[in-house]
Amino acid sequence: MQAALAHSPALQLAAGEERATAARMDQARAAGQFNVSADARAAHYWGLYDQQLGPQIVIPGIPDRYGAGLQATQPLYTGGRVKRTRAAADSLHTAAGHAQRGAAADVALAALSGYWDWSKAVNAVASFRAAVQRVEQHNADMQNSRKAGLVTESDALATTVQLENTRLGLAEAGRRVETARAQLAYLMGRELPAAAQPLAVTAAAPEGAPEETALLDLARTNRAETAARKFEVRAAEEQMEAARADRRPQLAVTARYEQMRPNMLNIPPADEWNYDAFVGVTASWSLFDSGLTRAKVAEAAARCDQARQRQQQTADRITLEVRAARVNLANACERSTVARRTVESATRSLKAADDLWKNGLTRHVELLDAHAQLTAAEFQSIAARADVELARAALEHATGKLGTEP
Repeated sequence: MQAALAHSPALQLAAGEERATAARMDQARAAGQFNVSADARAAHYWGLYDQQLGPQIVIPGIPDRYGAGLQATQPLYTGGRVKRTRAAADSLHTAAGHAQRGAAADVALAALSGYWDWSKAVNAVASFRAAVQRVEQHNADMQNSRKAGLVTESDALATTVQLENTRLGLAEAGRRVETARAQLAYLMGRELPAAAQPLAVTAAAPEGAPEETALLDLARTNRAETAARKFEVRAAEEQMEAARADRRPQLAVTARYEQMRPNMLNIPPADEWNYDAFVGVTASWSLFDSGLTRAKVAEAAARCDQARQRQQQTADRITLEVRAARVNLANACERSTVARRTVESATRSLKAADDLWKNGLTRHVELLDAHAQLTAAEFQSIAARADVELARAALEHATGKLGTEP
């Protein structure tokens, strides 16, 4: 699980989104803060000439002009735009954090599912290998009996076919191991060690599943996706209010210091460096923008509706996942119990059939059926125990209890 969490591209994307929203939050916080900028310019003009304004006043045509300045601006009132933008950015950042936690739970579930599929396949191989040995022994006995004329050719051939079918099951189980290892390698980003072996499921299956109401309440509280959708809706609402703020006036205070050569604020200007400075208040109010603000508000409102719809879809999906996981766990527990009893029954049936066959009291086909039933029962028992673990992991994921620690 830890290897899958460290490698997961989906989790890395979620972490990148969390970092991006953190940067956006910093941008929003800086938007309404004190701002200082610097500028400089140099220009050469053609076609200028001196202008005589009076007997003693001449405005010289200075072709080379230079200037540099520092300007500080502090917004005083933005109609709520800055406040709403900050709140939206904070909500998006929080939503991204919950989404990252949800992505980690998804990766953990995929890792657990891959692990128990691998366990199922490996233990199925062991079960089929034991079945092959059992049928091989019986086949050797049948072939010796055929040579001694104690059984028919048909019975000996049927035993050989049974052995081939059992070996085929073993080969298929081995290929399922390869598939499971490939899936785990994909999740982990590296190959499993050749000698690696999974744990066998030995614990007894739990009795059924908790009540649905309690599970649904747990999911609504714990699922990261629920929290993520809630903050996404909140962010969309704040963005809509920020768009509406464009209809309100804006107010800012500005201070500037500059050096210019010539300084055109001086009359007459002189070809020398002179400074000026000022402090002022700037007010603006968009009275008509051809519907631009109205269109922005309409877009933000539509995005808000989409966020609410995603929130409801997520809630419905989580409810479905909880109900399906609860049913699957109950079914898996019952299958595990029945499969365990089926193995006991099939083992006794095989012993009884073997005794009857040795005493000439039953047909050989019934003995072969007993072998096949035991092989199938052992496989189903292994699969059922692994399915319990898979169903338990799915239910923990559905209720938001699946952690990222093995």
